[in-house]
Amino acid sequence: MSVERKTGEDVQVVEPERGFAANPALVSPNGWHRSIDLGRKGSSLLKLAAVLGVLAAGAWAYYANASVRRHGTGMSVRATPATAAFPVTLAAVERTPIAGTVTYPGTVVPYNEEDIYPRVTGRIVDMRVYPGDFVRPGQVIARLDSVELTSRVQEAEAMLASAEANRAQMEADLLGAHHNIVQMEKELAMVEAELTYARSVAARSERLFASGAVSRQEYENDRSMAASLEARRDAAQARLEQARAMEAAARKKVEAGRAMVAQARAAVSTANVVRDYVNITASSPGYVVKRLVAPGVLVQPGMPILKIAQVDRVRLQANVGEKDVASIRVGAPVVVNLVGNGHPPLRARVTTVFPFVDQGARTAVVEAVVENNGRRLLPGQYVTMQLVTGERASAPTVPASAVIRTGGKARVWVVQDGRAEPRDVATGLENPERVEITRGLAGGERVVARGHEVLFAGARVTEYPVEAPARPDGRAPAAAKVPVTVDAPAPSTEGSHAGH
Repeated sequence: MSVERKTGEDVQVVEPERGFAANPALVSPNGWHRSIDLGRKGSSLLKLAAVLGVLAAGAWAYYANASVRRHGTGMSVRATPATAAFPVTLAAVERTPIAGTVTYPGTVVPYNEEDIYPRVTGRIVDMRVYPGDFVRPGQVIARLDSVELTSRVQEAEAMLASAEANRAQMEADLLGAHHNIVQMEKELAMVEAELTYARSVAARSERLFASGAVSRQEYENDRSMAASLEARRDAAQARLEQARAMEAAARKKVEAGRAMVAQARAAVSTANVVRDYVNITASSPGYVVKRLVAPGVLVQPGMPILKIAQVDRVRLQANVGEKDVASIRVGAPVVVNLVGNGHPPLRARVTTVFPFVDQGARTAVVEAVVENNGRRLLPGQYVTMQLVTGERASAPTVPASAVIRTGGKARVWVVQDGRAEPRDVATGLENPERVEITRGLAGGERVVARGHEVLFAGARVTEYPVEAPARPDGRAPAAAKVPVTVDAPAPSTEGSHAGH
């Protein structure tokens, strides 16, 4: 849109510049039109906002710096980067008693755990215990249906009665055979007596016949009588031997009958024992942990129905890495921490170190058996076990936080004349608080316990005290003095300064 401007008789047409807007309402009385450059006005506003933002950021930084100094963090250093002194916490190398420890997660395991199995097939008709119930040895905890097994007992008893009757008959036969033998012996004795008489008569007849006193007929009759009695004696002896054989056979039958009776009695006893298997009992004391089946289920031998655990004593087991197992001995102290229940640590001693290492995990089980009065520890509970790997009555030690491990090497920062220098060391026993130094420190040095994360060789340091522990009465600890670090002079002329 063009704007006309009159000068005398000439009319000049002024084209508005790009970015301007002409408003017909804004025309001066002398004919000049005022234009508003909205674009330039917006740019000025943005610049003004940017300046205000920079001022606000500067004010916030000043306030934060002042607040830090006011609260005494002690970690501010007014120095140039080349001469900055880093605030650190120092500790002396001391000869102290030390016990090396390692900590591993552990699990509470029942002292004894038993699965209850039925010994015969049957349907569960009664289960009298529930998880949490205490059971005693011999206590009936479940019962099976006993109809079939009772029938087998009755069958075995019937077989026993039959065997006893057969044995009685055989004993009677043996007695009859014995009486027959006695009769045959008497008969043989009588025949032998007659034979002896007949032989004497025949001998007398033979003498008389030779002298002619008796006839041949009489002599022959006496001889025939003696021969007949000899035949009767032989027959009586044969019958006696037969009776004796029958007696021996009857005796063997009696022995067989007695064996059958014993077998039948054993069968009855076995049937009674098997029938008693329907009453499932506990073999050891403990608490019912789980019911694996419900009443009414048909179970078979080898099928678990209950789990019982002895928890008055428990086993604390940890899988220890093979590099630490060799240092742990039976009887070594153990500190057991119960996770998440607020109870104080439990102290025990190692009772067993399993003599083999798992090939997959490369760990061995270390166990401590403890009393569990009041069932403070529950099977399956998670614990941490701090195991002692060795002890020294006196050894050079430093705080554990002072040792830095990188690439399999140990290093500490030693402070001399206000400057920190790294030094490689060899460590021995260690625990969460202290580490034994076996090589690299002579003793008496001061090492950096905290604040070594940003140090470099030759860095200037200033000591910052350890925070005071909380007071037993619950009140806030007394405020520690805050070190004040001033502008450090050149490193070549002076050591670092730390105000306390």
